[in-house]
Amino acid sequence: MMRPLGAAICLGLLAACASTPSPVEVRTVPREALPAGPVAAAGTFQPNAYLRSCGGIYVTNAPPMDDDFWVEGYKPVIMVGPVVLATAPANDVCLSSGFGIRSERRHDGIDLQSVPPGTVYSAAPGTILEARVSNGYGNMVLIDHGGGVYTRYAHLAYFADGIEPGAKVGFGQPIGMMGQSGNATAIHLHYEILTGNYNNPKGSKGLNPRDPFEFPAYDPDAGS
Repeated sequence: MMRPLGAAICLGLLAACASTPSPVEVRTVPREALPAGPVAAAGTFQPNAYLRSCGGIYVTNAPPMDDDFWVEGYKPVIMVGPVVLATAPANDVCLSSGFGIRSERRHDGIDLQSVPPGTVYSAAPGTILEARVSNGYGNMVLIDHGGGVYTRYAHLAYFADGIEPGAKVGFGQPIGMMGQSGNATAIHLHYEILTGNYNNPKGSKGLNPRDPFEFPAYDPDAGS
C-alpha cells in the first residue's frame, strides 16, 4: 500500500484537516491551529499522519502493522487523560522499537529515528521538571503537562536554548536534537509517556510508563 511518507495532519482546533495529500506533498500544521501554550513561538513541528517501521521491516515490540509495515490505525495526536499529545514528537520519523518487553527487559517508550537526525519537539505545553544527564538516558528532558501526564525525551545530542528545570514550553517547541548520549547504540529519540504523581519517593521512576499507541485519537469536535 502506497502512503505519503511526508504527510502531516492538522490538529483541527480551528479547521478540519485537509484530504490526504499525494505521496510527494508535505503538509504542515498551521500555527494558528496549534494548541495554545505559554511560549509564543511554537517551532516548526509537523506531526506526520502515518508511521512506518524503519527500513520497512519488522521492529521489536511492534504495534499492529500492515503488510508494508505501516502502523495500523496510527493516531498522530492522542488524548492522554485531559492532555492532547503528539504521538511522535519529531518530523518524518520511523519506528525502530516499540513499547513493552524487549530482550527480556521492559522498554518503557518508543524509539524514533530520522536521517539526518532531527529536532525533538515538546509533545504538548508544559513545565520542564528535569533537563539533565543520566547514565542510561543520556541527555534527558522530562516535561509535566498537568493532569498527571508527563513525557520523557532521552538520548538527546544536546538541549535547545532555554531548556532547563522550571522553564515553560509550548506545543512543538524545540527541546533538543536526536542523539546517542547515554546507553544508546544508535542515534535516535527514546520517547516515553508517563502517568501518575511525580511527587513520590522515586520521582520519575515512580511514574507509570504507557504505550503511546494505546490511547484514543484526539477529536477536536468531542467538546463542541
